[in-house]
Amino acid sequence: MMRTRADAAASARTVAFVLGTRPEIVKLAPLVRRFGAQARVLHTGQHYDHEMSAAFFEACGLRAPDVMLGTGGLPRARQIGSALGLLDEVFDDERPAAVVVQGDTNSALAGALAANAREVPLVHVEAGLRSHDRRMPEEHNRILIDHLSDVLCAPTAGNLANLIAEGIPADRCHVTGNTVVEALVAALPAPDRRAKILTDFGVEPGRFVLATIHRLENADDPDSLRLIVGHLAELAALGWPVVFPVHPRVRDALAALGPGVLGPRALGSGVPGPRVVEPEAMGLVRWALGPWRPASSGAIPSATRSSCPSPRTAP
Repeated sequence: MMRTRADAAASARTVAFVLGTRPEIVKLAPLVRRFGAQARVLHTGQHYDHEMSAAFFEACGLRAPDVMLGTGGLPRARQIGSALGLLDEVFDDERPAAVVVQGDTNSALAGALAANAREVPLVHVEAGLRSHDRRMPEEHNRILIDHLSDVLCAPTAGNLANLIAEGIPADRCHVTGNTVVEALVAALPAPDRRAKILTDFGVEPGRFVLATIHRLENADDPDSLRLIVGHLAELAALGWPVVFPVHPRVRDALAALGPGVLGPRALGSGVPGPRVVEPEAMGLVRWALGPWRPASSGAIPSATRSSCPSPRTAP
């Protein structure tokens, strides 16, 4: 297809948002909405079925992606390579003014590599996060993305310090906060709806804990998983009811630990354990009970729901 100068000028004014997973949809939604018609959403297909993808576009009030690449559930290297090749074709045909990626997924790394190969300015949202655990694929992804990026949006001063310590020029790095806060505030139900959700779950405002487990090193390691569940039971025993939206994959891992791991009683007679509930496609709204508050005070961060309890089929 022959492209005109007008086509080239139009694409040069667009900002390409490369994403592929539910958390990326949620966290980039405020920026996609802010850029409006200039935003072009490129979905790698890393999370591809309706409950893991389209439902979250709908919940965030976003239109369907402009491009669906369909990399699917490939192993990590092939998934990154496939997405990289397909994104390169898109950027060759329609070069954007900038590429924005979020976090540490395979999709984000593919977007960063594609932008770098085409010399398109790269913006990394949620830059500077570090676990210092080289066993995590996400740790490698986020480090590579940060060192490729032209603009690094660090959520906190600590994240900024990580970037500076790695030799990334300070003029590329900015403390911006985290877009998940805007996403959460936008998703909060009305006060009466929040009150009903609390009543439905049998918890009091400011007196419950929401927990979710999805990282490979936690969900796939029986010892780690048993330890985490034990700590959740301890919280319940201390008078902090725990609501635990568990994905079927994690439920299977828990079942493999043996009977009673998530039974109705834990740590002895009369002490309730974590209450297991099914994750929902509209979790962005249903888990956002608010009000949000930082957890830096040392108190348990209460009345805060995870926007999207997610499975781990790939980073």
